[in-house]
Amino acid sequence: MAAVRFALSPRDGMFFKDGRGWYTSDSERGHAVPWPYPSTLRGAIRTAWGRAVETAEGRIFTPDDWLERTKNITIGTVVALRRARGEAWSPSHRMWPVPADALCSGISRSVHRLDPIPRKIPTLGRGDDLAREALWRPDMPPGGKPEAAPAFWTDTELSDWLCDRPVLKLHAEEHETRSMTTRIDLRIGIDPELGTVSEGALFATETVETLQRVGDDLFEWGIGIEAQLPEGGNGLARIFTLGSDRRLATSEPLPEAVFAPPPSMDLRDTPGLRLIVVSPACFSAGWLPDGFEVHGNEYRGHLAGVTSEVVLRAAFVPRATHVSGWDMARRRPKRTRRLVPPGAVYFFQKTERAAFTANEMARLWLQAIGTQEDRDEGFGRVIAGPWETP
Repeated sequence: MAAVRFALSPRDGMFFKDGRGWYTSDSERGHAVPWPYPSTLRGAIRTAWGRAVETAEGRIFTPDDWLERTKNITIGTVVALRRARGEAWSPSHRMWPVPADALCSGISRSVHRLDPIPRKIPTLGRGDDLAREALWRPDMPPGGKPEAAPAFWTDTELSDWLCDRPVLKLHAEEHETRSMTTRIDLRIGIDPELGTVSEGALFATETVETLQRVGDDLFEWGIGIEAQLPEGGNGLARIFTLGSDRRLATSEPLPEAVFAPPPSMDLRDTPGLRLIVVSPACFSAGWLPDGFEVHGNEYRGHLAGVTSEVVLRAAFVPRATHVSGWDMARRRPKRTRRLVPPGAVYFFQKTERAAFTANEMARLWLQAIGTQEDRDEGFGRVIAGPWETP
């Protein structure tokens, strides 16, 4: 297998349909996910690689050929990218999901950090209920209703947040630079007998724009991907098709530094560890990371790169999302997965109360958690930072 790192640049936006049907509302609109799931991108890579091999061998793959020849293609980290048109992709173009422990509220110019604290009032229960109710929770700051958070932070903003440096709230005009807009594309079909629009073929799709004009400047969004491709093929395809309507995207090689920790990461030994989910994570127990079990009134387990047993102290997990897909080779739906969304934050302490070292946090940079099958499809990537426990 050969490791490749590349960026996909959609030429006319993206439309990755969600799991809802076409006619789930009066609008007859195909609803899109705001950012492609890693499993969808893996499918696009398998298609592009397989088509190139078909061309080279002068034959068409059977469904069994597709399954066998592309089964070892895996996908690692997927990261959002945003650059000014004409620039070469670099680590400074990375965009990250905003962590769930970041709150914009009140008159403060800085983003408020939600730090969990122990519960003051005990609860009744046993087993999993007792452990879940014993998780620490934050005190909400005064200041009224929280403000809307952007979809992404820049590389600098996330690095500052991980290292406990202040992050300033965005002005209203800055929000558009941290998210993508959508447009509605109308599709029609013509009845060949009547020469008029066929009502059964009239529908609309939500297309995510990847080109963005800010003032006089033009920016574009891309998708940075790490993948493993079989040896002996034609390598990385130049043209990909993406999404439900196979829109074209071009690929460009990426430097390894795009997937490395930022130079401004100033990690230090701390009594606690903050773990941020940066790609959707699939756990067998829903929100609870795999490998953690109830011990008394605590969740205990292990993290990759940390030799000591750890205790889960708090979990800030937004509402779960669901991903489903279609198996093109077998012509049947794939299993539906219930995912922890990007931005979820978990807080840990070691059971012996020893400090987490800077090296342990560094080893967790873009580490994958979850089952092997889900890790091979790019799910469950995390990054870590210090947490000053109360």
